[in-house]
Amino acid sequence: MEKLSKKERIKKEIGEAALFCFAKYGLEKTTLEDISGIIGLNKASLYYYYKNKEDIFLDVVLVEGEKYITNLQAKALQKKDVESQVVYYLKERVAYYKDVLNLHRVSPETLNRILPRFFELYERVLKSEIGFLDQIIKSGIKKGEIKISSSANLAAALIRMSDALKHNVEKQANINKSGKPDYEESIRDIGLLVGLIFKGLKKN
Repeated sequence: MEKLSKKERIKKEIGEAALFCFAKYGLEKTTLEDISGIIGLNKASLYYYYKNKEDIFLDVVLVEGEKYITNLQAKALQKKDVESQVVYYLKERVAYYKDVLNLHRVSPETLNRILPRFFELYERVLKSEIGFLDQIIKSGIKKGEIKISSSANLAAALIRMSDALKHNVEKQANINKSGKPDYEESIRDIGLLVGLIFKGLKKN
């Protein structure tokens, strides 16, 4: 096992403490004092590692998210065909995102504030996700399940479509001031649209 540096070890401890606090109090009500108190640091010391609690939240959520994505990819590969694998993967990644926001009780206002930073940090994971779908689609082409000239373009389009549907319900919740976004709507739409896409690919 790789030995962590002192900075990495403390950030890990901060992350674990923050996850506990976010789950217990919610992101909005958690304070830096709550987090620092668990690991025996003073509040000022946290500023050496993070600018604010939202930065801590983004960091730990992305770390946990990468672990989840790795496990999700393994589960997706167990589905019977390429369409089932893609539908399962795209639906479950949105469901996980919904569960994270609900677990930590993130308000639409806070979500809108942290999304730009989230997208910036998520870029590395996004490339990995597109690469995973690309491999699934290539496997489907090789097995004769679908016909398409560019698996990479389709993989990127599927991820963009999934994220666009998710962002749309977030936007609507913000415009209508209706509280939490209805991610079940976007999950349902993902299944519908992927089904239509693959129906077309099978006919070619």
